[in-house]
Amino acid sequence: MKGIAIQTILMLLVGILVVGIVVYMVYRYFVGAPLGEQECRARAITWCTNCMNGGWTAGQGTTTGTELKTCADKHFPGITADCAGASGWCAAFISV
Repeated sequence: MKGIAIQTILMLLVGILVVGIVVYMVYRYFVGAPLGEQECRARAITWCTNCMNGGWTAGQGTTTGTELKTCADKHFPGITADCAGASGWCAAFISV
């Protein structure tokens, strides 16, 4: 009766390690890390400027989006879901 060669076992372990690294990299690419405070502030300024230019009305393209909503809830609570009524929250980022 012969067993599995040591070389085969090592190759199997290396293969599992490589697959694990690839899965981790794909996960980090698609899920990503949450936005930091500075990146969140920059996106909030852009969003608030767009809302102000649009007359603070709700409409297509004026919703916060998941990424901005998530980071704003963490760093700057009180953000609204769309531009309507966002002028109070945006006053902290732009001159309203």
